[in-house]
Amino acid sequence: MPPPYRRPHHHERVANIESMKRAWEAEADALATVREFNVRITEKRDVWFWPTIAAALTAKHAWVTIVCDSCGGLTDLDLRMKPRDPEASIRVVLRDVRCPRCNGHGRPRIVGLAQSPAR
Repeated sequence: MPPPYRRPHHHERVANIESMKRAWEAEADALATVREFNVRITEKRDVWFWPTIAAALTAKHAWVTIVCDSCGGLTDLDLRMKPRDPEASIRVVLRDVRCPRCNGHGRPRIVGLAQSPAR
């Protein structure tokens, strides 16, 4: 038999609200980072930072869009599919990408982060 319902005390509710506020702030910071990265990549400006996998997932931008420089083929990679170190930069996913047209002979390049695949 499950234990009877117990209403949380005031300090538990305050702690829950504080953790929700911290989560919202973290999501807003991560979203700002991802948006700045996408703007820099799109405008072909110098990229001085690469967002971490944790920042991309927190911002709910789990899809990495990758283009092959040789043939122009576009690939979308879901960051949630394979366990990776959350503190690593998103560049580590380039190790797992192989262009199907070039049979891996092209050079993959990240062109942005997205909430859903490009197709």
